[in-house]
Amino acid sequence: MKTYFQAPLVVFLLTCSISYAQGPYEVGENVLANSSNSKDKIGDNGFKFEALTTGINSPYADYGTGLFKNKFISFSARKIGAFVKKDPMTNEPFTKLYCSDILENYDLTRPLLFSRLLNNNENLGSVTFTQDGNTIFFTKNAVGNTQSFQLYKAELNPEKLGEWINITPVPINSENYSVENPHLTKDGSVLFFASNMQDSKGGFDIFTIAVNRDGTYGEIVPVKGDVNTEQDEKFPHLSVDEKFLFFSSKGHENAGGYDVFKSRRTKKGYVTILNLGNTINTEKDEIAFIPATDLIGYITSDRDGGTGGYDIYRITEYVLPQKVSGRAVDFETGIPLANVSIQLIDTDGTQVGDMVTDENGSFSFPVSSFEFYTIVSGKEGFFRGSTIFNTDNKTREYEVDVTLKAEPAEIVVAEEKSYIKINNILFDYDSAKIKEISTITLNTVVETLNNNPEIEIALNAHTDFRGNDNYNFKLSERRAVSAMNYLVSKGISKERLTWKGFGETQPLIDCDPCSEGQHEANRRIEFIILDD
Repeated sequence: MKTYFQAPLVVFLLTCSISYAQGPYEVGENVLANSSNSKDKIGDNGFKFEALTTGINSPYADYGTGLFKNKFISFSARKIGAFVKKDPMTNEPFTKLYCSDILENYDLTRPLLFSRLLNNNENLGSVTFTQDGNTIFFTKNAVGNTQSFQLYKAELNPEKLGEWINITPVPINSENYSVENPHLTKDGSVLFFASNMQDSKGGFDIFTIAVNRDGTYGEIVPVKGDVNTEQDEKFPHLSVDEKFLFFSSKGHENAGGYDVFKSRRTKKGYVTILNLGNTINTEKDEIAFIPATDLIGYITSDRDGGTGGYDIYRITEYVLPQKVSGRAVDFETGIPLANVSIQLIDTDGTQVGDMVTDENGSFSFPVSSFEFYTIVSGKEGFFRGSTIFNTDNKTREYEVDVTLKAEPAEIVVAEEKSYIKINNILFDYDSAKIKEISTITLNTVVETLNNNPEIEIALNAHTDFRGNDNYNFKLSERRAVSAMNYLVSKGISKERLTWKGFGETQPLIDCDPCSEGQHEANRRIEFIILDD
């Protein structure tokens, strides 16, 4: 089993922001190739990464550990000076912390010592910082055992720039196990770490512990979900938006050694575990995935072609643009519904999209991979609907329709008359044919009549002012018959229905001249409830 070095004591911080006079160094020159075996076993898994060497690798082991005040922090066994003491277990110099400036292209400048060491004969390793940079959690090897590590906390001296004070061990250390790879959430409330403590499933597991504001700590718990296996899991690191956990594992679906995995945070924990594929993972070890942005980050690997035992690489992910498109339709008829309010809700329950369907009932949203989305739909006169779908990393466009069921038509009881309240039944000009969209409205009348079998109704049909009186009277009668026949076709007894045409004699809107909208309002059918 390969061993990953951890960490000695941090005392003074250097700024790194100086000019470099040591001479040129090569920047990002090699695009990395991956083994054919890993391609056959895992494939790209839908991920597309480009990996380039950085300018900080040495002939010795170099490891990335995190970001601090726009600097890249690494720990390395690189040789400094003519005479250095070596770790007898690795026969390399003891590891020290370094920092590098991050260039505009996210390459890294030549590393400088991050700190002066209290004890030169210890290995310093992974570190993590609070957002304000005033607190550090760091690891150093245990006394007498350079391959087992313990976790410490220190604070930045507000009165002396670069000096760390109040250095204290975190009360989770033990001589019986190693504590490695600390990583804090942005709010500083939860600390992730890797350990082979007694409660691990096998080898190293990833754990979390609450960090309280008063300086105390909560209970150690395994990270929630399916991250840990009987093999080793190490190097936890959250994505920039903290929705995803990256980690390295020898378990799960694996190409060989440690592979980098990604898992979406859900209410049940990290339950979907995804290998990042053979454009980043090889048969060798890929560890310490450190996101700098949503698409750019760093990994450490001992893959073939490197400068030293372990090297640090800059990675860029090329994300497949994805979207979800669909239509809102009526449950009974399948007719597209315009002006439906559509909200897109992500895995965390956050609304990430909001729009109204067009005249064809269509909607479309950009989406992200590895999300469980809910599409919530609403329209006046309809029950709210919801549709759930999830995204992968390979599909460009998802087709998801939403279905809304119309509410039963409302019964309005008034002194003058009682009636069934509906949207207007629409007809084309000079036609008794019911427009398709109005069958949705008539279906709500059918449901109300079925729910109230004692009701009998009169269908009163009206036209607009256009055309002569006699013609409009006959047209209104034909429209009343069309509506009645539709209700009968849906199972309503003809004995419960009467009908009559009134032509243009009872306009809803008395206008001259009338707009097309006013004409349409006057072309209507009323459903009057008959007295017993």
